[in-house]
Amino acid sequence: AANVSKVFGRAFVRGHGESVRREKTIFCQKSSFRTTSISPPFRKRSLREAVKLHYKDVKIWNLSLSVSRPIKKNSFSDLAFALDSVQDEFGVLICKSAGNCTNFINGKPKGRIFQGADSVRSLVVGSIAHDRSQHDSAEIDNPSPFSRRGPGPEYIIKPEVVHYGGNAGANPQGQPTQTGVKSLSVAGGICTSIGTSFSTPRIASLAAGIQQELEEDFNPLLLKALIVHSATYSSKLNIPNEERTDHVGFGLPKTINNILYNSQHEITLILNDSLARGESIDIMDFPMPKCLITNNFYRGQVIATLVYNPILDVSQGGEYCQSNLDVKFGSYDYKSDRDTSRPTILNPVGRAGAMNLLNQSHYSKRKIKPDDGDFALMERLRIQYADKYYPVKKYAVDFSDLTNSKRVQSLAADRKWFLFLRGLYRNHAEQKADRQRDALSKDFCLIMTIRDPLLKENVYDAVTQGLEANNFWHNNIQISGGINLFP
Repeated sequence: AANVSKVFGRAFVRGHGESVRREKTIFCQKSSFRTTSISPPFRKRSLREAVKLHYKDVKIWNLSLSVSRPIKKNSFSDLAFALDSVQDEFGVLICKSAGNCTNFINGKPKGRIFQGADSVRSLVVGSIAHDRSQHDSAEIDNPSPFSRRGPGPEYIIKPEVVHYGGNAGANPQGQPTQTGVKSLSVAGGICTSIGTSFSTPRIASLAAGIQQELEEDFNPLLLKALIVHSATYSSKLNIPNEERTDHVGFGLPKTINNILYNSQHEITLILNDSLARGESIDIMDFPMPKCLITNNFYRGQVIATLVYNPILDVSQGGEYCQSNLDVKFGSYDYKSDRDTSRPTILNPVGRAGAMNLLNQSHYSKRKIKPDDGDFALMERLRIQYADKYYPVKKYAVDFSDLTNSKRVQSLAADRKWFLFLRGLYRNHAEQKADRQRDALSKDFCLIMTIRDPLLKENVYDAVTQGLEANNFWHNNIQISGGINLFP
């Protein structure tokens, strides 16, 4: 508990007030910030040359091309290795299309995402329908018939997000039909077409727009986390809950303003740091707002998105991702003394009666109903998508869904709150690091939103006051223009 302020040293509070400006980097200046597309033929060397030599100031790349081969279930592709290597070497973010499939013309199931869309570092994008014509197969806001499905190798979630890329179908004669999204022709006129090649640039543009609004150093993890954190499922989505991430990832991201600004009834905290092997982050005085206490129990909704850069090793096949990061958030009774002479005990202060409220088993399936409001439809069902070695994890919980016994145990007004992160490494990564005397670590970005579902309490001010009372080092994320949404 003594080093809490140090641990939160790179945390930001996404705010609604006027921001204090600081000097921009070249990648934030609108006059020089660009997104760039790569056209086939593709070679790793040509991509590296483009990034390193020809477009040094470009940090966000749109890659609307694919190797026309579906991914394998238990191994990653050479193109994925190449894309990950380029992003690590040059610190860029690649927005990659999931790929297109024509199986819908013959009534066959969709194929898996194409090779390259299994890139761990890339933000992979699928397509949903913006409109529907007579013979189109998809309903509005549902996956486009041509948009290839996940998951990626070893069941990692790919694509992560979707955007509008058109609709398609077949007429009674079996001929393909399409309802395209608007684009620009080579001659500069307006035309329409379909494909994940048209949904992906929308996400690249969104990432660029967010970066232009930020007065922070370029950080691909932060951009990726902000986009995924904002993504939601449409109320029109008619895919079974257990198949949603395969087809639309975490959903459709919100607009720039909705990504960067909170209402007064919620707050979003961003913890962006690096965690070394053998270390953990254990925040034992998390400032849970007491204004959310009603009848001696806490209420509220929590959305947590964790994006991290796992250690990668191309020689390990399906175990390409060599490290994992877990997050726990919840409450406990009181602080207790611990025996640090034991090899696994690092913190002399422990938590008695701790309960991780991001654990799906604590929630009642009976209470979570698909027709139980917007949060049920768009957010909280994703608590299950947080398995080991997923490079992107997202949790969304509503405390009202806890079982009665867990509610009594964990939400009493006198409970304390904690946030805990710890890394895990595969044996191969640890043995290799020991031989080479390397220090293992991984960068991560954790975004947490705490919300009053009743829209009554000023959660933003309450948490900010709690941060100050507990001596957390924090500041509003730097936004150009200093827009103030609350006069």
